[in-house]
Amino acid sequence: MRQSTVAQTPVPAAPGLVDMTRSVLAMSRHLRNQRRLFAIVLATVWLSLLLSITTALLSVAAASALAASGARSAGHLLVALLAGVLAVGLVAWFEQWFAHVLAYRVIDTIRLRIHRAIARLAPLGLARRRSGETVSAAMADAESLEWFYAHTAAQVLAGVLAALTVSGLSLAWLGPWALVIPAAQALVVLVPVLLLPRAARQGTMLRAALAELSAHALSARASARETLLLGRLPEVSRQASAQTRRVQSARRALALRTGLEQALIEAASVALVILALILAADLSSRGQFQPDLVPVVVTLAGVSLLPATAITGAMSRLGETAAAAQRVDALIRAPGIRPVAPPASAASYGRPGPDDDASGPQRDPAGAAQKSQAPQDHLGAHGLGSVQVRDLRVRYPDVDRPVLDGVHLDVEAGQMVAVVGPSGIGKTTLALSLARLIAQEKGQILIDGVDTGAEAPERTRERLVLVGQHPHVFKASVRDNLLAPDAPEEGIWRALEAARLADHVRALPQGLDTVLAERGAAWSGGERQRLGLARGLLRDPSVLVLDEPTAGLDTRTEAEFLEALIHGRPSRTTIIITHRRAVMRACDAVVLLHDGGTRSVSEALWASSCGQAVVGAQ
Repeated sequence: MRQSTVAQTPVPAAPGLVDMTRSVLAMSRHLRNQRRLFAIVLATVWLSLLLSITTALLSVAAASALAASGARSAGHLLVALLAGVLAVGLVAWFEQWFAHVLAYRVIDTIRLRIHRAIARLAPLGLARRRSGETVSAAMADAESLEWFYAHTAAQVLAGVLAALTVSGLSLAWLGPWALVIPAAQALVVLVPVLLLPRAARQGTMLRAALAELSAHALSARASARETLLLGRLPEVSRQASAQTRRVQSARRALALRTGLEQALIEAASVALVILALILAADLSSRGQFQPDLVPVVVTLAGVSLLPATAITGAMSRLGETAAAAQRVDALIRAPGIRPVAPPASAASYGRPGPDDDASGPQRDPAGAAQKSQAPQDHLGAHGLGSVQVRDLRVRYPDVDRPVLDGVHLDVEAGQMVAVVGPSGIGKTTLALSLARLIAQEKGQILIDGVDTGAEAPERTRERLVLVGQHPHVFKASVRDNLLAPDAPEEGIWRALEAARLADHVRALPQGLDTVLAERGAAWSGGERQRLGLARGLLRDPSVLVLDEPTAGLDTRTEAEFLEALIHGRPSRTTIIITHRRAVMRACDAVVLLHDGGTRSVSEALWASSCGQAVVGAQ
């Protein structure tokens, strides 16, 4: 039997020091709105480090005093030690509390920005990303940044400040001999810095492996039925095992590198303590140092590295968090739809261009629109919901040939127009362009004479609603799935009646409050499609764009739906992408999309075999 191989996405190049620095700065940018809280965390970490060092020195000094003179002379040291221990515990609690409050607030902000980025990119920008990778960035990568905000940023800065404080006080007390302390601190910090390139490679490998595993899990979940029917369960299991081994291998390499760092740091700490003991004993034997201070100096040498070890501990996962930050930052910064530059003069809206046909749109006896390669706009004549498309060109990224080029379309207010054409010609692309889900390379789309490219996409979508061919069903109640929380009950039922879904909803155990399965798994494709139709009708837009609205309906239900659509709100402008003959007959005009442009079916039908095939299709 042929063994299938596991398809893996290319592992991105590991970030260098410059890239890691850029990633750290990108992460720090999210702290701007939390400066005060970050300052509190920084102060508590710095104070916690100094209190820990002071308490360790007090414990040794108290022990030496007890051994030399008894409890009476060491009483004040014992009181100070008790106060220090209580202070260490209290400050450590505040440190952890404020650090995690800071981290969770920032992560919440990042997740909101990720969701806004996903909304901005949909659907074109997400089509080029695997679902698992996007989910990994939104969940796992964002969660891994918690380490940076709670255990890295403030800890590194506070560690540097504490190290400088300890070194300065040691020099003031011990003189030049204390220079070994900052030297040892620098050596300890240098260890993870030298290993940063390896940490970056390992972090990138781990994040890529986790994203690949997440993508495989989502793919396996979505294709579970086909996997069982086609007998591919063993193959999918082997792929899951291979992806899991890849994650485990990346984690193992990360653990080995972390262990090496810790071993080198511990060796440096032991070496410093031994060196301090030798120097203190030598100075004491020559009468240059009090013998009872030797234990304190040796302890100081050991605990003086506490700020440095705090820095290295915080940096231990910097490679992994930097890789996660790169992925999150790339998603947040990914360009979405940009407003198109408006015409030179707003007065040009509604005026015919040099190539426009001054006759404007006409209607033939059959009710179809005449050819409108470049029809005229009459701004004063536009009613609520008129749509004009002027010389539209849309090109997908990394594709030389535009999907749409030179498209002109006129739809009068209240008109119902069918857009037909062979599969793959760009009908859905036209619908996405109307809804501002894809940016046009050239041309204009006007609603009521206003260029939609010069306004925010959200403003356009208040007036124009697109109902896709495969609407998503959330794991929520029917009422919540209609996505109109302020809609009155009677309005909801009117929309459901118009979509021919009311009887089905009434038969559910809890009616509108029945919770649907994830992705509407218990509903048929036609029922999910009608739910999408009800969403669009409930929003009551001036322009409704439907992508194959009756593809999943039987002939009788299709006829009922068209009747409700026509008589439900005669003033609404409706653009329907369809292959169905009954829908074409019900429309006021039928426009054939061909080779990126448009022609009315009334002219092109007999001249184009494509047009004959479209109109003749059921």
